[in-house]
Amino acid sequence: MNTKRTKSGIAGGIFLIGLGILIVTGGWYPGVLFVLGLAIGADRAFRGNYGQAVTALAVCFAIGLLSAVDLPWHIFGPFILISLGAVAVTQGVLSKEG
Repeated sequence: MNTKRTKSGIAGGIFLIGLGILIVTGGWYPGVLFVLGLAIGADRAFRGNYGQAVTALAVCFAIGLLSAVDLPWHIFGPFILISLGAVAVTQGVLSKEG
């Protein structure tokens, strides 16, 4: 049995189900972020990358939830992006792989 094909099918299936729900409800934004977070998170989790799965879910859900709150994004947005970039660079530098 080809497990790679099955695992990618799960993420695609979750995305299509979520997309169908969004079409029925009409809640495109921030619903599309939740659907993407679930699909990416499921793909990473089924491949054994649990840290990446949690990160994908957290980022997509956080952006979706924070967009519903009336925050001054010209102040908080750059700090959020800078923080995420710093975490990515730090993980890349400290990674023992490669």
